[in-house]
Amino acid sequence: MRVVLVNHCHPKTPHVCATRMREFSQVLTKLGHEVILLTETLADQPTDIPPDRVARVIQDHDFSAPLNLASEPKGHPLIKKLRAQTLPWGIRQAVVVWYYWQQHGVFTDWRAGSQPYIPPIVEYFEPDIVWATFGNTDCWNIARDLAQAANCPWIADAKDPWETFIPRALQSYLANYFSDSAAMTAFSEFHAADIQKYFGTQAAVIYSGFPASQLAPSPTPISDNITISLTGAIYDRQALDQLIQGVRSWLAGLPDEKRSNACFVYAGQDSEEVAAATSELSKICKIEIKGYIPFEELRQIHRSAIANLYIKSNRTFHHKTVEMLSAGRPLICYPEEAKEAIEISQSTVVPLFSCESPEKISAALDQSLKTGHFDIEDDSGLKKLTWESQSEKLAEILSDTLRKSKGEADA
Repeated sequence: MRVVLVNHCHPKTPHVCATRMREFSQVLTKLGHEVILLTETLADQPTDIPPDRVARVIQDHDFSAPLNLASEPKGHPLIKKLRAQTLPWGIRQAVVVWYYWQQHGVFTDWRAGSQPYIPPIVEYFEPDIVWATFGNTDCWNIARDLAQAANCPWIADAKDPWETFIPRALQSYLANYFSDSAAMTAFSEFHAADIQKYFGTQAAVIYSGFPASQLAPSPTPISDNITISLTGAIYDRQALDQLIQGVRSWLAGLPDEKRSNACFVYAGQDSEEVAAATSELSKICKIEIKGYIPFEELRQIHRSAIANLYIKSNRTFHHKTVEMLSAGRPLICYPEEAKEAIEISQSTVVPLFSCESPEKISAALDQSLKTGHFDIEDDSGLKKLTWESQSEKLAEILSDTLRKSKGEADA
């Protein structure tokens, strides 16, 4: 198949927003499909491939790897002021409502910049199908524009909850507008339930995963150094404080020689908040606030930690749950995890401690300290969660949707 994937974030964006479509674009090509990944440019940089070069680039490209076409936003100064938060209250809300009502999205400048790319993609790539992730509705707008021009189906993917990201007054209106997608996919069962609520249709779950190459015996022995990692967004300062309370209580009960080797490591976007919350903890153990770090460095931390902790948000399903399971070390979640994540962990050999109190966190850390690496190399539950396995599932959905679309066209 010739597939166009649409995502707002450029694949080199150092943020999770780039991960899903970047990884699927790469693995789909390994399965033999030809892929274009259509995104915005990276951090307001100029495009590497302007519209007048797209035709030649497509013709010359070796599609054993995906082709990223990144378009620059064009026009719509009010949208830029909206994102820069320079519009006064009242005007800001009016701009949001007007753009959603009239343009069905608030990244219309990116959509405008993408339009010159559509004709050469249609003519020289001849896409069979388009898959676009929400993110924001202009990913879907661009997918619709391209699918209509190419006379091919498009599939709407939801990696963010509709209920959380779309203003309440516009949720039903916009869901109805985008109901012409040939099929829908979702980031998790949590997201699929959100789709069912607003779109009245079932969405196939395609999890974001991790590379199959990670399911290898760990080269990292658990040393005398006690590393406790916390990863990702915090969401709730009170939950963070209670998690730190559980960690501190556990550390206080360790013998002095063990506690002296303890290090609490944080990686994620909320560095200042975590630094403030761990100010007292720093008196009894070492604190390392990493912020955003390269994936391989994060992976090394996860594999060497006695346990990997995260804060649960009830407003979403966490990809980091799946990703950290592949490190082969216990996970500790606070507050309690949802049924979906617990069932995923139970399908693997790696334990997930779903904690409802600081005392439970301390008990989970105690069990984790006594645990060696788990044998994840041949774990069937984890194998189902790799990018490779999920890409095969995605390819089947794309193929089935395309076949049904052609059948309807022939009927």
